[in-house]
Amino acid sequence: MIDKTYWASDLPLPLSPSDDDALEYKFHLKKGTTLLLGCTKKLIPLSDRQLDIEPWYEADTVIVGDWVENKHFYTNIMIDGGLCFTKELCDSIIQMASKNSKVLIARVFDYKLDSMKIADYFPNFADFEIEPTYTFKTEKEYTFYIWEF
Repeated sequence: MIDKTYWASDLPLPLSPSDDDALEYKFHLKKGTTLLLGCTKKLIPLSDRQLDIEPWYEADTVIVGDWVENKHFYTNIMIDGGLCFTKELCDSIIQMASKNSKVLIARVFDYKLDSMKIADYFPNFADFEIEPTYTFKTEKEYTFYIWEF
């Protein structure tokens, strides 16, 4: 069930990934299982499971829980914008993914956009404790970071 009253269920571009962004995620996925941290609409079809503390919809694939407490292995872990909340959360997610996946794919905003409600940390390559394997800046306000563990 989709909760249309939840503020993040229908984010506008660029807060929500575009079709091209979804293709970037798909391109970097390795064969196997995929966990989506959060419930980003455009990325749900690319994932086997979605993990979130307060998901905005119900489905058999949704796991209610904290991102950093994931203990299950997935070949791929994807996150969209979630590394921009705090440095501590960013580092914890990367540490968790390094133990529980082969690949972490993240779309990370480069700075705070006027339409952002809860993002306060905007990492760049030098900020990561575990360096990304690949990175590329888009023509928009964000960068893709891919870690292969």
